[in-house]
Amino acid sequence: MKKRHPLTFYILCSCQFWWALSFYSLWAILPVFLGDELGIDQKTSFATFGAFAALGAAMLFVGGWLADKILGAKRTLVWGFFFQGLGYFIIAYSAITAQPHFVFIGLGTVAVGRGIGSVAPPTIIAASYEKNDPRLDGAYTLFYMVNNIGAFIAQLGAPIMAYSIGWTSAFILSAVGMTVNVVTYLLFNKKIKEATEADQHAVPFKTNSLFLAGVLLTIATASYLLTNLPLAQAVLGIAAMVILFLIMKEMKKEEPTSRKRMIVGLVLMVQALAFFVLYNQMPTSLNFFAINNVEPEIFGIPVNPVSYQSLNPMWVIFLSPILAHIYTTLGEKGKDLSMPGKFALGMLICAAAFACAGFSQYFGDENGMLNPFWIAAPHFLFAIGELLISALGLSAIAKLFPSRIRGFIYGAWNMTLALASVAGAWVAGLSSSGEVEMTPVESLASYGNYFYMLAIASAVVGVVCVYLAPRLNKLIETDVEGDIDHKDAQTAS
Repeated sequence: MKKRHPLTFYILCSCQFWWALSFYSLWAILPVFLGDELGIDQKTSFATFGAFAALGAAMLFVGGWLADKILGAKRTLVWGFFFQGLGYFIIAYSAITAQPHFVFIGLGTVAVGRGIGSVAPPTIIAASYEKNDPRLDGAYTLFYMVNNIGAFIAQLGAPIMAYSIGWTSAFILSAVGMTVNVVTYLLFNKKIKEATEADQHAVPFKTNSLFLAGVLLTIATASYLLTNLPLAQAVLGIAAMVILFLIMKEMKKEEPTSRKRMIVGLVLMVQALAFFVLYNQMPTSLNFFAINNVEPEIFGIPVNPVSYQSLNPMWVIFLSPILAHIYTTLGEKGKDLSMPGKFALGMLICAAAFACAGFSQYFGDENGMLNPFWIAAPHFLFAIGELLISALGLSAIAKLFPSRIRGFIYGAWNMTLALASVAGAWVAGLSSSGEVEMTPVESLASYGNYFYMLAIASAVVGVVCVYLAPRLNKLIETDVEGDIDHKDAQTAS
């Protein structure tokens, strides 16, 4: 009989649903909002979107440090909810008052709130299970499914609300979601597992004061960086180098067997970086491909083309329980595909997704418009790749890095999101025609060639991952054998 998941897992799943509803409502409409309402050109709107996503992901490193050393994972969780909710309210206020500068203050506040709190859920979930618990892969996959239920509702509903009621309504929906999370935390705080040593200690008033002052300063800095994109990109690059240095420093403190696990983890981070560059095409180039070249109806039912983004989380919702069951069943039999193997397979499937999108250029009508199948199929393939790489990335971190730096390393993992957001926005900019107006027929050919290039690049990365997979597996297997020998030696003594 399979054991149920811990209560903490279900509480965090509830919070994650509302987080996803909030964040992906903004995610779905932000690039379009920047263009339609603020008059920003497509390349700059992509770059601004990428910088916003990158700053939030980059600051997860700081959130991990706060969770490990200062506030504890539980406190960073609720502070993250609070500041993200505040940021959404500020963006809604900007839409009401037509004061564009408040948009960047709101985006900066959301990014900082995300950085503070979003490391906490995977950290707390990992602490809720025993080491090598076979349920952990399934737990992360189901957690990812819940995230995508919220994302599906958000990406389907937010564009409809924005265009039929007004932009403000979609932003207020985001703010309400974070308010629900703060209330949930206050009601169930004592039921949530303490995940770090800092959770077990009270935080002095002085420390809290310094933390809040630092948050306000960081919000001001993030808001400024969103209006100065080259500087933002330079800061992110420097931050990535610092984090890599700190990881290498931590590796020196570990035993050889643990160090090998960390090497595997770093290689998987690099592979995930490539994946996240592709992932960031969904709200950018794939989204505008749908707007320009996919028929705005399904089976005769009108559809806002921006809502086609919801196809990805829809497929993830459908596939998550299936893959979770497969992982758990094969894991109990000792036949599950290795983590490097899953990453390699995921990259090859992503290549197939973009090849499908590129191939669609041959099926447009005389007006350059496509059947919705040609946006649904790439999203289906992309969802499989996403579940093999992004969802299981959290599980890989829990398994490959020592628990004493788990919060920090989750932040480091999310630095890959930051770098990929910037790189993905730059890559998406290559799909833009700039100031040149293109007919749907012309844009279909342009997007088709662009997606073919992404397919080739993804396939090359996938082949490299396939080559590396057995070598990474060997490092992990050698590590396990080393652990067994160490335990045997302790028993004998």
